[in-house]
Amino acid sequence: MKWVNSMAKGFSSRDLMVLLAKLAVTIGLVAFYLSRQSISDIQDVLQNPHWGWLLTALGVYAVSAFGGALQWSWILKANGIVAPRRELQRLYFIGLFFNNFLPANIGGDAYKIVDLGRRENRPLGVFCSTLLDRLIGLTALTSLAVVFLTLAAVRRIALPTSALLLIPVTLALVMLLALLLSRRLGTSLPALFQRWGWIRLGNWLSRVSAELALFRSRVRWLNLIFLFSVLVQFLRMVTHLLVAYGLGLTLTSDQMVQLMVLVPMLALSLILPITINGIGLRESVAAQLLVFCGLAASEVVAMEAVAYLVQVIFSLQGGVLLWMGRWGRGNGMVDK
Repeated sequence: MKWVNSMAKGFSSRDLMVLLAKLAVTIGLVAFYLSRQSISDIQDVLQNPHWGWLLTALGVYAVSAFGGALQWSWILKANGIVAPRRELQRLYFIGLFFNNFLPANIGGDAYKIVDLGRRENRPLGVFCSTLLDRLIGLTALTSLAVVFLTLAAVRRIALPTSALLLIPVTLALVMLLALLLSRRLGTSLPALFQRWGWIRLGNWLSRVSAELALFRSRVRWLNLIFLFSVLVQFLRMVTHLLVAYGLGLTLTSDQMVQLMVLVPMLALSLILPITINGIGLRESVAAQLLVFCGLAASEVVAMEAVAYLVQVIFSLQGGVLLWMGRWGRGNGMVDK
């Protein structure tokens, strides 16, 4: 809690302006959507939930969240961060809580990096590990979407032309990972900035390169981490399908394939930090994009709203853990 208080004290006028801008965009997008879609139509979709499917969706998302925490802990351990695994899980779930409940620019990753970096006295190591974890997860998500995009092409299942953008995005992410883990670039880039007189930036890049160097020789291990990440992302996509069944929507196999391409596209759009927690942007993009699978706008908006609610409900435990301030901390527990 001390970390949260110190961040709140350091909330600058610039942060306030950014927050107000996000709030304005959020309200504008929500108003725009409501001007084109009746709330009563969405309420009709939510009227008769199938609780068994919705609880299954919550359970599948929980498994994916534990998988995400495990992936982060493996990457940290490979980088020499020796914190107990349960403590890393605690920080991961608090990060989820921050991502879903804090409107400002603190963010779950920032909390994890600052908290763990201070206690392990390796903030840059935690930053590089968390960055690698994020990039692997994002690459796994887009790669999974490309697989289903290929399946759709083989089965002649219709998709918007914009879905083809997933291919260059995936290639760009793969190239970025390759560049970050490149030994040659890790040596030449810092030296280049230092020659240009940007000594601090060059020194910082040199330290980043030294942190990432620990992963460069572990190609087989990185491939296994990537495959595990694909499984985690697959479970998160399945959560959306289970929510659809939980709302009484009947999906054909073709619609499932379409959603396994379209939902990652929606997730990519939510990376843009232009609204508060994606509110407004999620509904607007879903109403324009996900209807391509043959569902009504009210149905896809309800589906995505409930899928987001599933994430929010699960992340509430992160708030409890933050308030308690303990779980595997200071009790002699070790990672086995």
